[in-house]
Amino acid sequence: MAIKALIVDDELNNRENLHALLEQYCKDVEVIGLADSVDSAFKIIKTEQPDLVFLDIRMPEKDGFKLLESLKEITFEVIIVTAYNQYAIQAIKFCAVDYLLKPIDIVELSQAVEQVTRRIDLKQENERLKQLINHVHMKDAPLKIGLASQNKVDFVEITRIIRCEADNNYTHVFLDRQEKVTISKTLKEFEDLLEDHGFVRLHQSHLINTSHISSYLKNDGGSIQMSDGSCIPISRAKKDKILALIRKFSSI
Repeated sequence: MAIKALIVDDELNNRENLHALLEQYCKDVEVIGLADSVDSAFKIIKTEQPDLVFLDIRMPEKDGFKLLESLKEITFEVIIVTAYNQYAIQAIKFCAVDYLLKPIDIVELSQAVEQVTRRIDLKQENERLKQLINHVHMKDAPLKIGLASQNKVDFVEITRIIRCEADNNYTHVFLDRQEKVTISKTLKEFEDLLEDHGFVRLHQSHLINTSHISSYLKNDGGSIQMSDGSCIPISRAKKDKILALIRKFSSI
């Protein structure tokens, strides 16, 4: 069954270019509409009910997030299409929403379409997008991160994360209540997302939440005991920097 797709972008060249790439490289995608604004996209969504929307977030008058906010229920998948914008990309990564950077790379386009295709039959309200809107427009809301497993995305307040531990290209995320989730992201990706929220990397394999530090142990080069009872060694090369960061976010 073909995936019905809508392209939303205020620039004609961008709409036509993406349409051509989809026709050539994504044979299962049928473009059922091209919209140049939030208002025109809203009308097409109501009448055509697409499975997938390629959404430019930087448009005059109303940005792409306004389109998502205007819908009572989001029953389609979204791939954000954007030029580089640090804040928007950070929000998108937190919520595990697929995105493409302009100019569009063919391989990245194919991979994004393949990922959303696995979810396209889930005709239910898309919680990932609701969290994305919260991150962009409700900065006082509790900050959450999307932890994506094979069949779902769990949204967890980052204050619940005690520590993250590297396992090759995977990361074990240890939460309060003795919960553990394994995610197919590297520890470096988690560090990039969380370093501004009280997380520090003790060494190559460990990233910790300073708000969950129980004690600093000075023996054997130094280590940190966490609220879950785990004891994490501090890299000798990073010791001075890490202690300074820990003092910044705690009373040590």
